[in-house]
Amino acid sequence: MEVPILLDQYFDEPKRLADTLINPLFFRFPKDHSKRHVFYEFILVDTDSIILSDVYDKIDKEELLFRKIKLCKIISQDQWGDPNSIKPFSRQFLTPGFDYWDYIKAWTYLLYGQNPGNSLSWFIYFDKNFQLDIPFWFLEWWDKYGPTTDILPPIVNEGYQYWLSHFDKPSTWDFIPDLLIYFKHFSLTWILMLEYAIIDKLVGNINVPYFGRQTKIIWWSGMNIADLGTQRVASWFNENPSLCKTLIDQSLFLMAKSQSRAQLAAASSRLATACTPDELRVIAKDMEKAMTTISSQMDTGPSEHNDRNLSDDDDPTRFFCHDESES
Repeated sequence: MEVPILLDQYFDEPKRLADTLINPLFFRFPKDHSKRHVFYEFILVDTDSIILSDVYDKIDKEELLFRKIKLCKIISQDQWGDPNSIKPFSRQFLTPGFDYWDYIKAWTYLLYGQNPGNSLSWFIYFDKNFQLDIPFWFLEWWDKYGPTTDILPPIVNEGYQYWLSHFDKPSTWDFIPDLLIYFKHFSLTWILMLEYAIIDKLVGNINVPYFGRQTKIIWWSGMNIADLGTQRVASWFNENPSLCKTLIDQSLFLMAKSQSRAQLAAASSRLATACTPDELRVIAKDMEKAMTTISSQMDTGPSEHNDRNLSDDDDPTRFFCHDESES
């Protein structure tokens, strides 16, 4: 969304310009006024493509601080069928239904939403059951709004580079960005902000100021990066040997196993001081997790790559073009 600046008095004040030009019912310049922002938001929620949750200020209960998006699935055109066919909403809504073109636009229009202070942040992460059978058009969304390696803290980037050097990428995933796969498998979160801005564009030989948005993407500092280095990656490969193309370093494997045993021992020692059923349930869950990891490591150990044949249902090679014009 970029348009030439219309009001000279707000030439260098993008937020005031946004207040003047942007209708909060749409957060864009609509061609179809029946399709408000909530229409596109509801498309993604109603199709179970995302889980959306809002976090408000603890003092000012009406101040929206940030929104969390759990990415659950991306519907391909093959799964949808005729892209012009109308799918009804699951419950009564102002607009009775939507087509596949609306679904595609919804992924971008959702992120145009703002709070009154124009300071909204989006915390985005993948659901653990997210399938990598994504259509090609979603790659454009990822390129604009997904994370880059520039935001990774050093220890996380070290783990990522180690993962890249050992990852045996299935041929059907060739077009999927490595970082997308990594963020999905390691349950990483990135923060996205879309800020109103004045952007100079060369028109002929003249710089014309345009009103638009700038994307800012950062790492979520709330994540425990100590558990995201090479040791964690080595443990992941031992749990997923079919995706490893080389022998995992024996020392890293043993270190990962030692950590799992230490976690089990710590959970066991907490049993002596547990006083409530809730505490016992938490300890039991921790012990079960540690035992599962140890069992997996004992079964696989440092191992050579095993061939994996993906079923037809895993095939993500879906292609679909779309018109970027707004409607």
